[in-house]
Amino acid sequence: MLTHLLFSHVPGVRVDRLWHDGDVVHVDAVTTRRAAHCPRCGRRSKRVHSHYSRTVTDLPCCGAPVVIHLHTRRFVCRVRWCKRKIFTERIPTLVAPSARRTVRLRTHLERTGFALGGAPGARHATAQGIAVSRRTLLRLVRAAPLPERGPVRALGVDDWAQRKGQRYGTILVNLEAHRVVDLLPDRTAATFAAWLHDGPEPAIISRDRGGEYADGARQGAPHALQVADRFHLVKNVTDAFERFLMRKHALLRQAARDTRACEETPPSHLPNGGAGELAAAPSLNRRQHEQQECHARRYARYEEVCALRAQGHSIGAIARRMDIAPRTVQRFLHAETFPERAPRRGGPTLLTPFEPFLRERWNAGCHNATQLWRELRERGFTGRYGIVALHLHQWRATDRPSASRCVRRGTAYSPRQTVWLLLRPNEQLTTEESAYLLHLHRSCPEVMVAQALVEEFVAVLKEHDVAGLYAWLHRAEECGIAELRAVARGMWRDRDAVEAAVATEWSNGQTEGQVNRLKVLKRAMYGRAKFDLLRQRMLYAG
Repeated sequence: MLTHLLFSHVPGVRVDRLWHDGDVVHVDAVTTRRAAHCPRCGRRSKRVHSHYSRTVTDLPCCGAPVVIHLHTRRFVCRVRWCKRKIFTERIPTLVAPSARRTVRLRTHLERTGFALGGAPGARHATAQGIAVSRRTLLRLVRAAPLPERGPVRALGVDDWAQRKGQRYGTILVNLEAHRVVDLLPDRTAATFAAWLHDGPEPAIISRDRGGEYADGARQGAPHALQVADRFHLVKNVTDAFERFLMRKHALLRQAARDTRACEETPPSHLPNGGAGELAAAPSLNRRQHEQQECHARRYARYEEVCALRAQGHSIGAIARRMDIAPRTVQRFLHAETFPERAPRRGGPTLLTPFEPFLRERWNAGCHNATQLWRELRERGFTGRYGIVALHLHQWRATDRPSASRCVRRGTAYSPRQTVWLLLRPNEQLTTEESAYLLHLHRSCPEVMVAQALVEEFVAVLKEHDVAGLYAWLHRAEECGIAELRAVARGMWRDRDAVEAAVATEWSNGQTEGQVNRLKVLKRAMYGRAKFDLLRQRMLYAG
């Protein structure tokens, strides 16, 4: 009965006794086979040499550790030419040779290590009644064999950061099976081509716009259809649009000023007659002083960059001399005028759900920030007093309680914000945003041309219009905007992959999702996992 209960899957083993000693359950088991096979020559032997006992740990029972005392035998191999004269009896379904844990306990610990990692897995196993260290779990994970690769028809390839800005690897995804096939330690063309040579050639390779993966695919799978990722194609075009607007900072500011001038109604007459009687501008507070000083420092840095460039210094030399990023130097030199910083446009805050009540109390005449904060606390507001005070300060400055937006009206939009406004449907724009775009179109007709080209490209991808793609490429080359012309030339060089992205349904979207899973797994191990451990856990993650 005990044998059938504990070892129903293990033939040739009989349980003689079961007892409880403290917190440990002991099982006394004996092997019952009359003969055994030599592990070297495979011949069957009945000649027993001696007996011995093994102590093996098994899965816990009701939270109590289980120890198996296995009484087994040594046999004599009677084949003269076999080098193994004496061998031990093998029970592969119960325990591996020389192992101290049963097969099912080792499998359980492997799954725990793959799912939770080292320290969390050790804590979880200890709570179940299995004494194991984090190093043991990681050792079991590393020792597990790699899953079989198998044939892959549609392969997605993308890079991932082992250490951002310094080391990158490659992730390979089976787009049909929705699972990770392998991780590569770098993102070079040679490594990717060597991986492709090792197995069956895929029919489709979906990749980003990077040249290394394109070269690796041509070397390792010359007959595969390369498909450029549609997300990266759209990003290339919108980034070019943003770079174009970065050269138009002055026009963006002017459009914002024109919008503010149209919204503000000037007074019909001045009291006491004349502009000379206007009240003096209010004094600046400490934060405004700091903002002005920061603006002055950035402007001085911009002028120094332009001066060094005029003297013939390279971008790298300017960046090293001024201790700033080369990308900042490029942005300064690329802009036609000094690139102003647009104020941050905040989203929902802790105070947003309570704004209707706050506006009602403000309109009723209660302008005391402390009193309003206390009333909000009674209604469930968890923020501090300063949030309410700052919000009311903005209302007092404008004397407009209905202006719930965090951004001051008429302030300049950044190039990125302008791109999103230009690509947003008209029905989703506010009155202020529509007026801003109207003034921008009037002051710079090139913006309308670039906007139309970007919208047309997005429509080409959505409609899978291959003929429209080539028509768009010709128009982008003839539009007169340097940034869009550069994007079009790059697409011409990668014409086959771009055409496949328009004509087919394949995309690298799920590859990006697998990269996100990899990031979560990497951060769960605090970023300290070496490549081999990260590869094992990712491949066994499903």
